[in-house]
Amino acid sequence: MPAWFRAAERDIMRITIAVLVLCAGTVGAQMPLPAFGSTFTSASLTRGLWFQTPVGFTITGLRVPDESNHGLQNVAVYQLAGQPPAYPATAQGGIRFYQGGVASSLVIPANISFNPNDWVGVLGACGDSTTMRNSYALPTGPFQSSILGQPVTLTRFITQTNIVTNQGVAAYSESPTGQIGRVEIWVNGVTIQGAGAGTPGSAMNFGLSAPNDAGLPYQVATSLGTGPTPIGQRSLGLTLDSLFAASVSGNLPTVFVNYAGTIGASGNASAALNIPPFAVLKGITLHTAFVTFSGAAPLGVKSISNTFTFQIV
Repeated sequence: MPAWFRAAERDIMRITIAVLVLCAGTVGAQMPLPAFGSTFTSASLTRGLWFQTPVGFTITGLRVPDESNHGLQNVAVYQLAGQPPAYPATAQGGIRFYQGGVASSLVIPANISFNPNDWVGVLGACGDSTTMRNSYALPTGPFQSSILGQPVTLTRFITQTNIVTNQGVAAYSESPTGQIGRVEIWVNGVTIQGAGAGTPGSAMNFGLSAPNDAGLPYQVATSLGTGPTPIGQRSLGLTLDSLFAASVSGNLPTVFVNYAGTIGASGNASAALNIPPFAVLKGITLHTAFVTFSGAAPLGVKSISNTFTFQIV
């Protein structure tokens, strides 16, 4: 293994301390939801909402309202291939996230990124393998919401299954005239995308987007794992390993290019990973994310991006 992969163990404690202070604070902006109408209880039916996003964003937190005081919540997030079919037709697949049996008083941390025009589905209910308690909206039909200030339409999303019993791997449909299953969704517009061949001796170029962080310093990091590293109600999708430490140390600027800098006036910045020309690196999967800093933010950290993943080929 090249030496740059093993370097900087002595920095791990410093980096660990720095990352662990990425705590407290909010999990992002919450998407507006319609008002509560009623609790729909069923042994095997779960409800939610779907939308096509006008902007790139990351889901950072989810919570199912628990008006019936069951005490446990369950959520599943999907990246759909397109608009879901109208019931009784079904589609299946695309699940990105599932978490079940979480106390309903908590916001469930997440780090699920989407690009502009992606189709997103969310199912959620309180309950367990014997019952689903869905928080139904009032009134019926689609709801005009917004995501990071951009208008978006939320439409009823359904599965005729209990998502606890199948851990979210379910056939789903849309039912536009019915009541939306309410799931609180917190989002963050801070995203990282990568472009490049991903081969030894080439560069992987990263585009950083932080629309509300213009002029703030940022730090990019790359690791061999996605953690997640809990950060209060948020999480960083990187592992605190030797590669992480090397990438933030500033000691290898020709490998980790512009990993530290300032978000531009447009809310964007760029960085790059120059992959060393060693064939032994083929097959290794790398993960990259960034944070921004502000003295006015809790403990100095304002935003945390999604994680971009690629394999050296």
